[in-house]
Amino acid sequence: MAAPIFEGFSISHAAILDGATSADDITLTVGSDIYGVRSGALAPDTGQFDNEGDDAVLSSWYWLNFATIDVTSGYVSFPVLASMTGRAISSSGAGATQKYVMDLWHEDDMNVSARPMLLRVPSKDNLGVVRRIDLVLYKVQFGPMTFSGPSYKAGMEITYAGRALASTRDEMGTVFADSKKRVGRIVSGGVI
Repeated sequence: MAAPIFEGFSISHAAILDGATSADDITLTVGSDIYGVRSGALAPDTGQFDNEGDDAVLSSWYWLNFATIDVTSGYVSFPVLASMTGRAISSSGAGATQKYVMDLWHEDDMNVSARPMLLRVPSKDNLGVVRRIDLVLYKVQFGPMTFSGPSYKAGMEITYAGRALASTRDEMGTVFADSKKRVGRIVSGGVI
């Protein structure tokens, strides 16, 4: 039996979800996930206000604006880019002469519809049982992808970035019973 206390290593998989399938039911496969994740980060953007009076802080107020997502890969995945932007992939030729083509930074790609996203982290509980941590983000607004490099021994990298926004719906569009907003959920589950 796994314990409810766990640690994570680093983001190893990331996927843009289709909006119809529960994150609990998906299988990350080549083509549907961001292949070859080198690094990933999820960082909240928070705010704070201190209510002062009588020369003292009487109360503090905290809030979350959004969470910033940055996932870097060494591979350019046309299916992921198509999923993010809604842009079509065209191909021609066959075998060694086959080519795949997509528009790069098309003006309609700059403000695409928000999509749910899954970040997966290898994990262990405090008893040493191997687990996984899934960070399911309900509403991610993606920005344009960026490239860095190529650099010696590191090659070219592509970064997929966005903001996870608060939502009243889960990754399948189901409205929460309490009508309260949340950015996502964290799940400690068995290895799939």
